[in-house]
Amino acid sequence: MNCSLCGYQFQEDESVTKCEGCPFIKGCNLIRCPNCGLEVPAEPKILKILKKRRRIKIGVK
Repeated sequence: MNCSLCGYQFQEDESVTKCEGCPFIKGCNLIRCPNCGLEVPAEPKILKILKKRRRIKIGVK
């Protein structure tokens, strides 16, 4: 996934931390960019599947 603030490309499992919980919502599905710390929403599973299919179709792993 790409950070919308700094443009850094990273895998969700590479994230510094998943949401640690704020006073309003616990486990809100935000992922923190390892480069700048911006919290962005996780990519939906359907989007991940489509990206994977596209890479396979064009021959990129």
